[in-house]
Amino acid sequence: MASTLEPLISMAEAGLGVACLPLFTIGRQIADQSLVSVLADHVEDVGEFRVLWPSSRHLSPKIQAFVTFMAENLFRP
Repeated sequence: MASTLEPLISMAEAGLGVACLPLFTIGRQIADQSLVSVLADHVEDVGEFRVLWPSSRHLSPKIQAFVTFMAENLFRP
């Protein structure tokens, strides 16, 4: 059990068990076959990813860059 995805990914790569992980977090591992999907026929890829930031009149350039990056890159096939 872990409270973040990184340890779950590491444990799955080490062969310590099966993990249910969002595909966008393991794209590299799937591509290099260090992880393989074992229950793809039984899992539906649904859900949302939300980016929240404090409301203000002027959006910080750092936040704008982050939101733009996430929107363009997070769910690439």
